[in-house]
Amino acid sequence: DAGEGGFIARHRALQDAAERESGRAAEDPRAPIEARLAYARFLVGHGLGFEAVGVLNALIKQTPAMQGVAEVRGLRGAARASIGRFNEAEADFSSGALASDPSTKVWQGYIAAQQGDWANARRLFAAGAGVVDGFAPEWRARFGAAHAMAAVETGDADAARELLAYVFSQPNVSASDQLTARLVQARLFELDEKPDRALAVYKAVARAPLDGIATPARLGVIKMEMAKGTLKADAAAAQLEALKWRWRGDATELAVIRTLGELYLSQGRYREALTTLKTAGPKIVTLPGGDRLQADLDNAFRALFLEGAADGLQPVQALALFFDFRELTPVGADGDEMVRRLARRLIDVDLLDQAAELLKYQAENRLDGVAKAQVSTNLAAVYLMNRQPEEALQALWSSRTTLLPAAMNLERRALEARALMELGRYDHALEVLGKDASPAARDVRADILWKQQQWGAAAALYDQRLGDRWKETAVPLSEVEETRLIRAGAGYSLARDAGALARLSKNYAGFAEGARSPGAIRVALAGLDGGDSGRPQDFAALSAGADAYAGWIAQTKAEFRAKTGAGQ
Repeated sequence: DAGEGGFIARHRALQDAAERESGRAAEDPRAPIEARLAYARFLVGHGLGFEAVGVLNALIKQTPAMQGVAEVRGLRGAARASIGRFNEAEADFSSGALASDPSTKVWQGYIAAQQGDWANARRLFAAGAGVVDGFAPEWRARFGAAHAMAAVETGDADAARELLAYVFSQPNVSASDQLTARLVQARLFELDEKPDRALAVYKAVARAPLDGIATPARLGVIKMEMAKGTLKADAAAAQLEALKWRWRGDATELAVIRTLGELYLSQGRYREALTTLKTAGPKIVTLPGGDRLQADLDNAFRALFLEGAADGLQPVQALALFFDFRELTPVGADGDEMVRRLARRLIDVDLLDQAAELLKYQAENRLDGVAKAQVSTNLAAVYLMNRQPEEALQALWSSRTTLLPAAMNLERRALEARALMELGRYDHALEVLGKDASPAARDVRADILWKQQQWGAAAALYDQRLGDRWKETAVPLSEVEETRLIRAGAGYSLARDAGALARLSKNYAGFAEGARSPGAIRVALAGLDGGDSGRPQDFAALSAGADAYAGWIAQTKAEFRAKTGAGQ
């Protein structure tokens, strides 16, 4: 009963009085406010928070000075808190007129608990403990349950038990408030290591037709049944997916999303995990603990692309996953390493277009300076492997910068010369190389001389690159080394350098057996005067068959693997 005549009559009388007063205030901003405040108190006291907020907002709009009146801000803060508008309520309670009021501390403690800020909730409830008994029984129960949950979440079981006893002692507590307290009781049973009792309470509360209470209870059931092994991961994921949409906007949604994300990760369902962790709305990530959601996302992405979790995916699948969530790529060395690792996997299976797309995006959108030059160097190498020398040159020229490390300058110079060579610009390529005597530069120079049919000079460079490799007789030649040997032999023959050919043949004849191209090696080492195997047409075939480009690609792939620690 709400005064004489019951709730409806009382509501109508207060509403009419408030409307009359509001009408007078439209003409005179200094008109009294008592009727409107009385109506707002009535609405707040009867759980009509939305209506109360409307009345108080209208009051402040008509009379802006009311913004500084403690009772107006306090009533609106209470109304906003009762309907879940916690940030707006906090703004009201933080106003200067209310900041030091003990009742404000109680409301702020309640708001902090609803947002999962447990330690702050306990501090605020303690600051307002002396005035809690002055509230109506239903609010004493709500504050007590929120304080008890904060105690549980901060590990204080004794305080939680005392607070729950206080809640259950309140008269005429509504069913929803009783269920909220039972939910806290279930968490307390968990803290006391009584899982069976906790599960029983969770199941009972989960049957309630109130989503705000049933959802966290259902989450508790799922987590406990998974821990007991009575609920399989797939079934748990399906239940959590349904739960994710059942209640939104507070710490419960945050807990559901994090639990589901962790479950998907443990199952290797990486796309679902990342998608789930990203579904949280902007309100969730601003909650206390919301930063942990972003940390979950970042850690999952790092595990996938830096720590090898995505190695079980097909390279194309890994690339698609990376591009769909590329905004998670960290800036700096870790992000660069992720891209290199993924590019290496794509290169290993000859998905060169995709590798180039990945590296190009990284270079053009996320990097500058030395870091951009390094990724662009890798991009140029990929373009060259894909026989796209123009694009390779563009990647190199667009990332030029001063003060690059010496090793990177050598690598870029050799790549630029190789790209120019592939375009037939031999003199320009040699000009770029200048006096560079690095191994990569000597390789390119030898290939240029070979293409220019300067057989003797090319052969000498290939021979130099073999070095003392002939002494390691137990180790078969690599693809690159076979190409160098074949071209060195053919070049010496075509240059009529019998002495050099004889020395080469003596040192390397034994490597023919077990080689990838034993016939080609024998022909090259036999020379033009070596009988049927040394006909000029055979050397023409060798010139075409000893593909230095294929050898360079194999070598570059190996270098990519070494850079990214493949196999570690």
